[in-house]
Amino acid sequence: MLKILFAPLQGYTTGIYRKAHAEIFGGVNAYYAPFLRIENGKPREKDLRDLECANADCANAKCADIAEGNARDLNAREIPQIIANSVDEFKILADALIAKGYTEIDFNMGCPFPMQVNRHRGAGLLNDAPTVQKIMDEIAKLSSATNETAPANAKKTAPIKFSVKMRLGQESPDEAFALLPILNETPLTQITLHPRLGKQQYKGAIDFKSFEKFYEECRHPLIYNGDITSVSQICEMERRYPKLAGVMIGRGMLAKPSLAAEYKALCSNEESSSAETRNINGAATPLNFFDKLLQMHQVIFDNACKTFQGDSQILSHVQSFWEYLEPSVPKKIFKRLKKAGKLSEYQEVIIEMRGSRE
Repeated sequence: MLKILFAPLQGYTTGIYRKAHAEIFGGVNAYYAPFLRIENGKPREKDLRDLECANADCANAKCADIAEGNARDLNAREIPQIIANSVDEFKILADALIAKGYTEIDFNMGCPFPMQVNRHRGAGLLNDAPTVQKIMDEIAKLSSATNETAPANAKKTAPIKFSVKMRLGQESPDEAFALLPILNETPLTQITLHPRLGKQQYKGAIDFKSFEKFYEECRHPLIYNGDITSVSQICEMERRYPKLAGVMIGRGMLAKPSLAAEYKALCSNEESSSAETRNINGAATPLNFFDKLLQMHQVIFDNACKTFQGDSQILSHVQSFWEYLEPSVPKKIFKRLKKAGKLSEYQEVIIEMRGSRE
């Protein structure tokens, strides 16, 4: 069975969202938080608050357990991600997370958005082997550090584990293969590879030929990321790449939050012929998928009302929940959800949707 990892998407997979998904749908081995970045020379406060939100108490105690990585039933944990353009930025961000007690950190070398690429971060770092080497050297240092050599403000923890999320390159796959010897020598728990170039963003064909070459030459557990939208695709990746450690899913999970649970259900019950007709370990069937969506939305809505103030802040958070779910919602209802300018208007639509299911 492959590990299923929930990819971070800025503005969508917030701490509130991650907690709600773990409670209602589950099936995910680890949730990756949107990257922590440098702002005015220090870790961005908004990003830190999101991590704190994921670890804070909520209305359901089970949510808090999952956010802390203590949910034995789902074996889910939360892993923060950092993005940096230099070893100095990397140190600041890593030290901040270590000080908060995190023992697993993911380093982003895959973000394709021009705002980050132009600042030499994310995929914009892939053509700079010297800087990557310095960052990997720091990872090696932190990975082998004991409590005695850890930063003075750090909580007493085990040595820190690091992983990398990356693309094939910004301009050419040659960039990833130039970095692979450096990565292979770094003590990483895994590498997640999205086999597109940064300049493609999320468009164009996936380069499976280059992915296969990377797959054969990579000495770390490899995670596949990119355009996974169905259980059958996960199974095909498992069949096609026997050494693959897992898949990371972002947009596909936002569009179908039951995806991970359905795959786990398929693996746990080989006698059933279709994962679409099961309801095992939280997997959603066609009959209850929309009911689960409404349950998840309610958890997000309740926590958004406790976390934010005013209609505008709350609406901007809860309305994003539906963006990737448009195909699952009646067209007229979807338009009303997105156009609601007042919380009372929005709640009327939700009540109407709930009533139609009863």
